Amino acid sequence: MDGEKSKRTHAISLCERGALVLTGIQSIDGFDEENIIMRTSDDDGLSVQGKALHVDKFDAETGDMTVSGSVDAIVYYDVKKRRDRKRNGRFGQG
Repeated sequence: MDGEKSKRTHAISLCERGALVLTGIQSIDGFDEENIIMRTSDDDGLSVQGKALHVDKFDAETGDMTVSGSVDAIVYYDVKKRRDRKRNGRFGQG
């Protein structure tokens, strides 16, 4: 049953670039008025970029989230690749 709880369906609904509703959000890794970085239930990274962004609601139990502001971009990224790139850039030779 715990496996079912942690594996929630991830979906995004954006209305007129200003009202964003997300489901299946595992965690918020950071945010400011121009960027919200989070992790989805699929363990993918997700970045919402824009202006005057505000997390109106985030329920860690259900994974539901609402965001207001002006959304310019929604970008998915591979968390593991990004972590490896940071590690190699910081500690790599050269």
